[in-house]
Amino acid sequence: MFFRFTPLGLAMRAAAQNPVSSRLVGIRVGWVLALGWGLASAIGAVAGIMVAPTVFLEPNMMSGILLYAFAAALLGGIDSPGGAVLGGFIVGVLENVVGSILGTELKLTVALVLIVGVLVVRPSGLFGKVHVTRV
Repeated sequence: MFFRFTPLGLAMRAAAQNPVSSRLVGIRVGWVLALGWGLASAIGAVAGIMVAPTVFLEPNMMSGILLYAFAAALLGGIDSPGGAVLGGFIVGVLENVVGSILGTELKLTVALVLIVGVLVVRPSGLFGKVHVTRV
């Protein structure tokens, strides 16, 4: 509702979609973007304050999940959201197959090997676009 009906929300949407046109219409794009980042960080801080009493939080608690997500995004292609989803399925299936064959202690190693393998063989991922720059 905020982004669809309030003038500030509409200005934020306009600045995100087309900054040049927004600036020509009179929207201060830098101010609106800074306000958007500030609101996002404030909402994140409030969410952290609310969840902290119920869950033990530590800085490294999501490192394993982050590694799996990074492997999935690299496998599918950084610029391809559908490829990243398919990469997530591939990483999940491969992790469970290797975990049942070799043991659960090597599950995280599979994601690391997959990251290195994708970067060596096809750096743009399975569905990523190869960007060629001619000089």
